[in-house]
Amino acid sequence: MLGVKGVLSHNARQIVVKTIVFLITLITTTVAWPTRAAEKSPITSSEMSTNNSPEAIAAAKNRGQETATKDIKAGELRILYFGKPWSASKPLVDETTGYRVQIVGGCCVSEAFVAEVAAYNATMRDRHAKTKKATPSQKR
Repeated sequence: MLGVKGVLSHNARQIVVKTIVFLITLITTTVAWPTRAAEKSPITSSEMSTNNSPEAIAAAKNRGQETATKDIKAGELRILYFGKPWSASKPLVDETTGYRVQIVGGCCVSEAFVAEVAAYNATMRDRHAKTKKATPSQKR
């Protein structure tokens, strides 16, 4: 493992880098998992799917809109998030709407999953835009 001068060989460096990447991924997943596991995701599309046909995407969009509409009627206002790990120091609150954020997926997701989340969030944001009260500075 050590070279003649006490420096790691090329193969050993590769192993160290791969181990560090694995540990960072593991730690990130461990930190985000309790947030994800705390409540069931409203998204029914699979994060990993092979069916990205136009029909599947359209169906996912419809499901996202319908689910958000039901949640709005039930008073369940939230924005769904997937992708890069959420910063531990950042509150789980959407900056635009003030709604809470629910983490529903990781970085590797299907097109149908993206479409369903986007439609859900668009419906929530439309509701916010229609019902938000103007602040005093906006009334002028």
